[in-house]
Amino acid sequence: MKKSITILVILLAFLFVGCSSESGSTSQNTISGQWKLIGVNGTFAGIHDTFPEGMITWDFNSLNQTVTVTNHNTDPNLFDVLETGVYNYHLLNVPGAPCDESIDINGSVYGCYSVANDSLVIDQSVADGFAIILKH
Repeated sequence: MKKSITILVILLAFLFVGCSSESGSTSQNTISGQWKLIGVNGTFAGIHDTFPEGMITWDFNSLNQTVTVTNHNTDPNLFDVLETGVYNYHLLNVPGAPCDESIDINGSVYGCYSVANDSLVIDQSVADGFAIILKH
């Protein structure tokens, strides 16, 4: 009986340790890699701009927490969010936010983010902001 309880305790310990170590890196790994900006929507002005895949890329590096933006847009009437450059980013838990995690890029909170079906959506539309749609 003692042997069974000991095995059970060891298995439960591995379960808890395994869960806690995975949860810290999952978000970082989910957004790592290159994403193509395909659309920006929202605000009171009713922005609805689309971009050909590859015109603007965001490359998230989770090791040094930077995003490298390569922006080939030449149309000043399109809202393309960020100019070409390297920006620091951080994933935040914001108390009172409508989501579990938000993304801060270069000191500005860009809003909630979610990853599904090879799309990354950064959304601050709840504050009359914009939604940034990127595709893997």
